[in-house]
This record gives sequence, C-alpha cells and structure tokens, in this order.
Amino acid sequence: METLPEKATDIVNNIIAQSNEHTSRTIFAVGSKSAGKTTLISNFLEKNEAPRETLVLEYSFGRKSGQKQGLEKIICHVWEYGGKLELLKNVLTSVPLQNKSYYIVMLDLSKIKTIWNTTEACVNCLKQYVEKSSSQDLILIGGKYDLFNNYDSEIKKNICTTLRCVALINNAHLIFYSSKEPQLMRRVKEMLHNAAFGNGVIIKEKNVNFIKPLAIPKGLDSWESIGIPKSTMDQASICLNTKNIILLNYSVKMRHVTKIPLEVEAKEITTELQRSHPEPILDSLAALKYEDIRNMESFDPSINDYLMCL
Repeated sequence: METLPEKATDIVNNIIAQSNEHTSRTIFAVGSKSAGKTTLISNFLEKNEAPRETLVLEYSFGRKSGQKQGLEKIICHVWEYGGKLELLKNVLTSVPLQNKSYYIVMLDLSKIKTIWNTTEACVNCLKQYVEKSSSQDLILIGGKYDLFNNYDSEIKKNICTTLRCVALINNAHLIFYSSKEPQLMRRVKEMLHNAAFGNGVIIKEKNVNFIKPLAIPKGLDSWESIGIPKSTMDQASICLNTKNIILLNYSVKMRHVTKIPLEVEAKEITTELQRSHPEPILDSLAALKYEDIRNMESFDPSINDYLMCL
C-alpha cells in the first residue's frame, strides 16, 4: 500500500507528464555546414548575440505564455547538430526527443553538388523517428536561396524536382529560405513560431514554380504536379503502396545524378612530421596516439580549436 507522500508524488508526476504533453515541443536541426542553421535559429528565438560556429551539438530554448493568463508556459527545446553526418545516428539516441517534435534538414542550395548527399544522409537517419509517430514532422529547408537564384534555370528546375520528390516520398514539408531576403526570412520564422508555440507547421502561399522560392506543405504535392512521366508515376505509386521506398529513392537519386554530378570527396592526405632530432621510440608512440585521436568517433574539432593546439 502506498504511503501518502508516495501518492502525492504520483499525482504530481502525472500532472507534469500531462502538462509537458501540451506545453513542450522540440526542434532538431541538422544539414549542410554553413547553410544558415544557426542564423535561422537565432532569428527565430530573437537572440541578440552574433551567431557562432556550431561545433557538435548546441541547445537553446524558446518560451511563450500559454492561454491560461500567463500561468502556463509553452517551451520549445531547440537542438542544432553541426558535427559529422556519419555520427548523426549516434547523436540522435542521446537527445531527449519527446512529445511533438520537428526535424529540420537544412540544405545549402548554393552548393548544388552536395545537396543529394546531405539530403540522403539526413533523411535516412531521421525518417525512422518521423515514421513511428504522427506527432513527428520532417521539414526540408533550402537555405541561401539568394545565391541559388543565380543558377541557370535548368539547374534550378532539376534541383527543385529532386527536392520535391524527396519531400513527397518522405511526407515532408519543403520551403526555401534566405537570411538576405526579409520576406523569405519572415515566412520561415512564422512557420517555426507556429510549430513551436502554435498548431503545427503552417506554410502560407504555397508555390511549386521553380522560378520562385518553393513553399509546399506536406501532403499537398503530387507526381503529376512535379512533372514526372506517366509510366514513372505509375511505378512510383506501386512503390509507395508496397512500401518499397528504397527502390523509389534509388530512382530519384539516379535521375538526379545524371543531371547534377555529385561532389567527389577529397581523400585525406597525411604526411609524417619531419623532426630535426628523430626519436624512433617516442615518434612511434606519438604516431599511435595521433592515430587513436583521429579514429575517435567524437573527435570533430573546429579549425580554430585545431590551430590553438599547434
């Protein structure tokens, strides 16, 4: 039989759990380096300090009074990942993602050869979280639209087609953004504000024309609207109905890479340290230590940290 303090504790815990369900949201942002994630989050949270480089994982939060005369606070937890995408899966397991969550994949539209690899790596990690609950949303944000807009119209059309396909397959929202264009900044900021403190993602003024910044809520696009041929569209429908998403993603990827070549990853070149007075034993031990450090999964220093250690 429970004692009175134990019963009181249970009651309080239940109240907290029910309150958190309605007053707590989470935003997790990941994507291309230097795509503008930190700038976007700073503007959304109305921070005054200048954005700084995200080393691995940064946490911040926003808070707003609820409808109960300011007594209830709605809190939005914001996580930004800036480390290696290969380690994203490991990081996600350590982030407390509860209740209503929004996963943002931020893409640098100015670097067209990196768009597919970044999109594929992020979406593959995040979709397992999005698929297991209806309270999870995936949002694709194309950053640096001001630079992307200078590309040839055929390139813009191909990139937009690819991202629309990815969004349609993964039931994601898709919107383009630039910190240099106030109208686009305001539109994305309003979307995040509604997600964090309102009734979910709301994208106003839907646009599917690649000549203008895309703005497409999930569920409001179609293969026919994208312009996919009838035969391919039928195959896509079969893949979706049979849950054969892997084949469908592969088809989209092959179509993309034939038009936009992927960036070739540069191989890391290491050179031995030249010493005026070699110490074979010490040098071999130091080499082993350096190799251990390089192989550490969590070792992802910024260039500033690296230079300070020299």
